[in-house]
Amino acid sequence: MTKALVVLMMTAAALAAQATASSGAAAPQAAKKPATAKKATMAPQPLTIPKDAVANPDGTYYWKDKQGKTWVFVKTPFGVMKNELAPVSASSAPAPVVTAFDEGDKVRFERPSPFGPIKYEKNKTELTDEERSILNNQTASASSSPNAKPE
Repeated sequence: MTKALVVLMMTAAALAAQATASSGAAAPQAAKKPATAKKATMAPQPLTIPKDAVANPDGTYYWKDKQGKTWVFVKTPFGVMKNELAPVSASSAPAPVVTAFDEGDKVRFERPSPFGPIKYEKNKTELTDEERSILNNQTASASSSPNAKPE
């Protein structure tokens, strides 16, 4: 027990000596730091929604700037977010090309995908309106082309 107490006292004394030695050396360095002038940087102003922005029921605001760009402002828990309104083009997402093959009582459909063609079959009685129109368009175009070969 006395040996443990002696070791504990020696450790405490060594830590105390080390703390005073490091604080004495750090004091001149600390004095030098305030002497160097820091550049005063201005914090950016938080983004605000313009007064003439048009409010929408979904919580967004539309605003047109002097250059004619339309901006969308949204209030978020982290502040106001500002995005430029990009024009939406109809051709940006083309519909997948589906081909239909008439096989008697069934119709086989194929459409491309990133992982290879997706194929499925349906009975003619179970076709949806979209699938029926795809089949009718394909059979009409096949019968109107002069080089069409029957399958």
